[in-house]
Amino acid sequence: MKKILLIRGGALGDFIVTLPTMRLLREQWPEAHIEVLGHPRLAEIALQRYYLNAVRSVNHGPLSAFFTPRAVLDPAWMDYIGGFDLVLSYFYDPDGLFGTNLKRCDPGRILTYPPRVPDEFDQPAAHYFARILKPLGLELTGDAASELFPSTEDENAAAAFLTGLNPGTRLVAIHPGSGGESKNWPVESWAELGRSLTNSAADLVLLLIEGEADTENAQFLMEAWKDLPLLRARWLPLPILTALLKKTIFYLGHDSGITHLAAASRSDLPIIALFGPTNPAVWAPPRANVRVLKGRETLNDLPVATVLKTAASLLEIIP
Repeated sequence: MKKILLIRGGALGDFIVTLPTMRLLREQWPEAHIEVLGHPRLAEIALQRYYLNAVRSVNHGPLSAFFTPRAVLDPAWMDYIGGFDLVLSYFYDPDGLFGTNLKRCDPGRILTYPPRVPDEFDQPAAHYFARILKPLGLELTGDAASELFPSTEDENAAAAFLTGLNPGTRLVAIHPGSGGESKNWPVESWAELGRSLTNSAADLVLLLIEGEADTENAQFLMEAWKDLPLLRARWLPLPILTALLKKTIFYLGHDSGITHLAAASRSDLPIIALFGPTNPAVWAPPRANVRVLKGRETLNDLPVATVLKTAASLLEIIP
């Protein structure tokens, strides 16, 4: 297998739980050129970092014709797709139009798989997405955890970000956002938790992780924690954020892509993942060091004291 194209849309968490599928491909064909057609900002975490040789943006006008019946396809796109020995697609394609137009490009082989995990599925999502490889005789039978490999440049950038911290400082990462409000713990609870944590140990510094959708919550916490030891990781490139998370002593977040990023950054990083309506059996990172907490009905019901008690127990086992 010389050239493999993986077509993968979705959000950050969707991409990260597909990394075990990429791992199977890389292990089977170590010298293959593996490329993703997707979102470059997300795929950068895997680009020239073990998994991928190249990334191409899916947000390109002429590609929309692939979802149209009897479309006139862009010759450059046809040549591009036709140049691969294997094309794997997770695109939503209920009418089969995208798959039909892929065949018109005449790549070596095409495998497709639905991008939505069925409600009845009750295993880590990585197992579901790896099923696309079954016709190739490849199966995810063991570890379903994702792993990332930041570059030396990523590590150096993370170290530079932390310049000035006192020796012996323990960094606690908190991401107060997610892809939807129903997945979020109240920001007032985050404010109380952060204050309680830093009051409990003088060597703790909070690392507030802020994505583009987290501005309102992050600004609230910056104000609430203005007198606390605090660093703000605002809109960092994901590879640098991965390297930064490797340097933390533990992480707290929601059912989100950043929580998956944290779990993939270091296999032994203790993680508290707060879950709302989604199924943690499917969407929690499948690592033994991930503790899932839920409220009685919603995350609004989850007491700060419960999260604080769990966090304190994690801090006690960290040297």
